[in-house]
Formats: sequence, structure tokens, C-alpha cells
Amino acid sequence: MQSLRFAFNPYNDRSSSFIVHCSLFILSLLILVGCGGTTPTPVSIPPTPMPTFASPTAIPTPTRKPPPMIITLKLWLPEELNPYARKAGADTLARQLSDFRDAYYPDLQVEVTVKKSHGRGGLLDFMRTARDAAPAILPDLVVLDTADLETVTGSGLIQPLDSFLAQSANGDRFPFATTMSQVEGQTMGTVIGVDMQHLAYRPALFDAPPLSWQQVISAPAPFLFPAGGYDGKINDATLIQYLGAGGKLIDSEGAPWLDEEAMVRVFDFYSKCITTTVIAPTMVLTITHVDQAWEQFKGGQAGMTVVRAGRYWLEADEEAVAAPIPTRSGQSISIARGWALAMVTDDPARQDLAMLLFDWLTAPERNAQWTQAAGYLPATHSVLRLWDVSGEEQTMLRNLMEAAIPAPRPEVMAATGPILQEALEQVLKGRATPEEAAAEAIESLED
Repeated sequence: MQSLRFAFNPYNDRSSSFIVHCSLFILSLLILVGCGGTTPTPVSIPPTPMPTFASPTAIPTPTRKPPPMIITLKLWLPEELNPYARKAGADTLARQLSDFRDAYYPDLQVEVTVKKSHGRGGLLDFMRTARDAAPAILPDLVVLDTADLETVTGSGLIQPLDSFLAQSANGDRFPFATTMSQVEGQTMGTVIGVDMQHLAYRPALFDAPPLSWQQVISAPAPFLFPAGGYDGKINDATLIQYLGAGGKLIDSEGAPWLDEEAMVRVFDFYSKCITTTVIAPTMVLTITHVDQAWEQFKGGQAGMTVVRAGRYWLEADEEAVAAPIPTRSGQSISIARGWALAMVTDDPARQDLAMLLFDWLTAPERNAQWTQAAGYLPATHSVLRLWDVSGEEQTMLRNLMEAAIPAPRPEVMAATGPILQEALEQVLKGRATPEEAAAEAIESLED
């Protein structure tokens, strides 16, 4: 505590009174001495009270509150979800992260690291390397391709979420999202957005949405889809047709498998479309990616096309309407591929803090804003209800996502995808009948 010092002050009121009394006394003595030695009569002078000073009052030193401890939460994201890139939805995600940090949790900072989604130096590869070499840099939360959840779970890099999530969350998810989120019965991630393919058509050319094969065969305008394959494998557009025709990709033991009858049905459908000129083989075989089909559709080269949801819901206008991809029975089906938010940290204290950010990003109102801005489809009913679309579009999307399934495992597609693609090309090029192409595909798989 700082001490206080006090000194005599000649200009103090009480000090001045004391000086005056002393001066009068000395003056009286001088007068008496100067009067010829007369014995002075003693003069009684009342004692002058000494000035008193109040004891100093201690001034308390103000107690300084320690500055708040800033905790940094580490979030790793794939390049496709980079909140600081110039792409759809980036600004929305960046704002949500900023709001979390600055407005609602000022003592928590979010450090975002962006990595490739796959391959060497990608998220999974970097997490494995960091765990062994520098575990301190591992993130608290990470967004991964849902196809990697099983692999990353097997590596022990992420934590189960069941104890952190409300039981009501299970009923809110679409079936595909529940399946994609779980590994061996445990919830290892929460699906935050998915992409899938559906149909876009020009309503001016159709009396009703072309939902069945028969409606496509007799359609008044060309049908576009990526028949050229993608990375040498069958595209989702034809794979959806195959699954919708009752086909399967694995047998009862989980081994890669193809259904000959389902293949014949699909190839026969394409053959009939060629006959009615709804499908032009030379055109569709040059399309290797679904986005190419969408671009040609927008250029007026077709009346209907397969399109990614990520393109349609950002770019469509009143001249296009969305519908499920036509199937043999008319029942909708699609294949979902997407992103899941997972927890990496195993520290209980950091887990509690990480869940604040987890819950913030997955809250329905924020997830609805981000998915619609970024072009991803939501994984829950509550988020879809918050989308700003028409009632008819809500119904179409809900039916589509209720029937959607997760993408087949990569090893299954590696075994079956190239065989299906080769069979499709043989039919479209007129080199084999549907039956011949299907039989050759079965023989190739068995070899």
C-alpha cells in the first residue's frame, strides 16, 4: 500500500495563528526592556494550543480484475467450405463464425484451417500425421467428407457424439443422414449439408413432371445425362436408374455384386429413348460430368436434364422446375454425398467448449441460411422447413430426401463402377444389346 507523508505548512491557518502569538510576546518583552529597567510585571499568557493534524486515511488501491482468458477453438474445414473464399455460401459461414466469436462468446476465438478434402496433404492425411508428430495442433472440430467417417473412426481420430446430442436429433434427420452419420451404431458426425442429383425440366413442354421411364420415352424434347462416366466409373445418373430398377451393388455378405436383370431393364430403357430420339448417344457420351449436362440444358439444348442440387438451387429460373430423376416405377430415389461435422478433441473441458461452436453451426436457423446460400441440401426436416422455397418445392425436396440413400462405399464402386460404365457405352454405341451388355458385365465382375 502506498504511504502518505505530511509536512509543516507555514500557510496553514493554524500555523499562522501560532506565529502571530509568538510575535506579540517578543514585542512585549522588547518594550519592557526599553523602558529603563523597570521590573516587568509578569504577564500570564495563556498557552497557545499546538496545531493538530488528522491521521492520514488510507486510500484503498483498486483491485484490478484479471483480463479474461481467451480460449482458441481450432476448426479444420475442406477447401470446398472455405469461409474466406469467393464462392457461394462463404460469406454466410464467415459471418456465423464471426457472430459466434465476437457477439456471443467473446472469450472464445475460432481458428480456421483450410485443407484439401482428400488425398495427400488433405484433412485425413494431415490429421494422421499430426497425431503422431504434433498432436497439439490437432483441431477440436473438423468437417469431413461423410465417406471418410468410417476410416477416420477406425483410426481413432474422432470422438462419438451420442452423449452430446439430444435424443430428438435422431427423429429430425432424414434416413440417409442417420446412416451417413453412424459407424457401427455410434454417431461419429453430424451431416451439415449434402449434394445429390435430380431432374430439371421445362414445364412449358410437359403436362406433368416426367417421373417414370414411359414419360421420358415419349417426351417431346431431348433428355441429357452424363453418359461418358466420371473417372472411368458410372455416373450417379445411371446408377440411380439401376438402383431404382431394383439393382444392388453388394451381395448378402457385402461383396461387390451386380444384378443382371436390373441392368437389362436400364439398358432397354436407354435403347427405347434412342429409338424415339429422346436420347442422342453422340451427345450424352461426350458429357462426363453432370455440370456439363446442366450447362447444355441452360443453353437450350434439351427439355430435361440431370442436375446437381448444388447448381440447380443457386442458378435455376422460372423456366426450369425440379423433380426426381425418372425411374422404372416412378418412385423417387437419389444418392447423397456430403459433409459431416465431427469432434476430434478428447479433452472433456475442451469438448464442452467445442460443443458450443458445434451447436451454434448446426442450429436449424443458421444451417438453413448456410445450406441455401451454399447450394447444399439440408439433412434434417427442421432445416428444410426454414428454406425459402415454394410449398411445391418443399414437398419435392422432402420426398427426394426421404428416399435418398448414402453413396456406395468407394471400394464397391471401384469394383462395379467401371464394369457398369463399359456396359452402358456398349449399348449406347450400338455394339451390344441390353442383354448382351448385362451378361458381359456379370462375366467381367466374376473374373
